[in-house]
Amino acid sequence: MDRADAHLHLFADGYPGRYGRSPAGGDELTTYQDIRREHGISRALVVGYEGQPRFAGNNAYLAGLAATHDWIAPVAYVPPGGPAHDTDLDRWWAAGFVGVTGYLAEPDQADRFAAWLAGAAPALNRAGAVLSLNATPAATARLGSALAALDGCPVLFSHLGLPGSRPTAPAPQAAAEALAPLLDLARLPHVGVKVSGLYAVSEPAHAWPHAAARPFVDVLLDRFGTRRLYWGSDFPPSLDHVSFAQTLDPVGLEQLTPAERADVLGANLHRALAVPTRPAPGAR
Repeated sequence: MDRADAHLHLFADGYPGRYGRSPAGGDELTTYQDIRREHGISRALVVGYEGQPRFAGNNAYLAGLAATHDWIAPVAYVPPGGPAHDTDLDRWWAAGFVGVTGYLAEPDQADRFAAWLAGAAPALNRAGAVLSLNATPAATARLGSALAALDGCPVLFSHLGLPGSRPTAPAPQAAAEALAPLLDLARLPHVGVKVSGLYAVSEPAHAWPHAAARPFVDVLLDRFGTRRLYWGSDFPPSLDHVSFAQTLDPVGLEQLTPAERADVLGANLHRALAVPTRPAPGAR
């Protein structure tokens, strides 16, 4: 099966995991390249992050990687208030970025990000930019109008919409209520959700196959369908809790047909990245 990973990170100095060093060990890029060859991962959405001082410069690092690795499709980190410079979007497209990413934990952060999106929507739509969002339900509730205007952009919510962790599986209705703001966005055909970070829904986080995540996967399948869900490994943070092989088999997908599984595990992301209007990255 041709897989495509909709959510991973790469850092120049490694991700400082729960033990103070990257759980990937050594050079993260080399480790992930070995992983992708072993598991047939042909493309990967690499999500930028500069939300803490120690991660400053991650966008520039990913631009360098994208220039020499054609499997890398990077999305540039954007702070809640938007980029520092009006020219940043054009600079990112020229550097090979396929979109942008926001991290929105609080409603006020979502409000500022939505205000930036309102002004940036024409440029984002022209580029067919992928928008990757780590947004809590409280933040997601403030994004509807701004995301509706991005009808030329694939919008991907990470980690099942961040419903929070639980020691046991919630009832279906409780799962739907927890994700209500995200489920409301299912009416927008360009919005989808990543089946990633399931360890963050489970207590303890190492309790694979993360049965507490199943009701959330079920409700997302029901509302978004298999053509708008995207598998993601969350490499390397996930390796603090589970093996990479365990991320390949998320709970809740076992009932899908082979074609439906192929969509979630890779084909959907390939389609999202095949936007013909996006500026071509530099020579590989």
